[in-house]
Amino acid sequence: MNIVYLERSEIGALLGRGDRRYAHIAKVLRKGAGDTLAAGCSDGTLGDARIESLGPDGLVLSYEGKAEAPALRPVRLLMGFPRPIQAGRILKDLTSLGVSELWFALSELGEKSYAESTFFRGKEYGSHLIEGAEQAGNPRLPEIRSFWSLGRACDELDRVEASGASAAGARLIFHPDAALPKIADLPAIASPVTIAIGSERGWSLGELDFLRERGFAACYLGDRILKTETAAVAAAVLVLSRLGYM
Repeated sequence: MNIVYLERSEIGALLGRGDRRYAHIAKVLRKGAGDTLAAGCSDGTLGDARIESLGPDGLVLSYEGKAEAPALRPVRLLMGFPRPIQAGRILKDLTSLGVSELWFALSELGEKSYAESTFFRGKEYGSHLIEGAEQAGNPRLPEIRSFWSLGRACDELDRVEASGASAAGARLIFHPDAALPKIADLPAIASPVTIAIGSERGWSLGELDFLRERGFAACYLGDRILKTETAAVAAAVLVLSRLGYM
């Protein structure tokens, strides 16, 4: 936890003993009333949190914003629904990398039960986003969206770009096929970049053809068969590096 993340509504409110921030501040950092901590707020600012009180019932933090946090990276991941336990790790790691949007779509080889889980339908992923933000020292969180098909996701991508809400950038598929070019061999990549990563069993051949028809260029992700979370992080790092962020 490199910053303490605070919602606007939590400033000045009691954070109970069950709050993980209480345990970290009181037991790990061993801070007390009057001490200050590096913090970030849901309004997109970075600043300092002051411990106004800390006792057996919880703690109260005040907050002073001092600067706007850096913007998220112009990278969007479009993924098949992973199993929820994997999704938590993916969301945390990609938030820490600064990815701006994470779109999940039900794929032909994916499990429908993952999409129907309370993790996604009940939006139980907020804590994973916050953990990633606290790790990165930036309170900005990515936008999370879900779609019941790859086609609907691509239709929305077209709509967003056509409306001007997002510039029309590069679209890439990462796939373990040695016949595909490596990302380093592609010409200049325009941002924002949308990266398509399959679910546990990858994209079907039909989906790969469909994505190509929708403007996605296919890239080689190496000859190793990767877990979904590893493939997502590896692809994001490759693109971020190509864009000059790493």
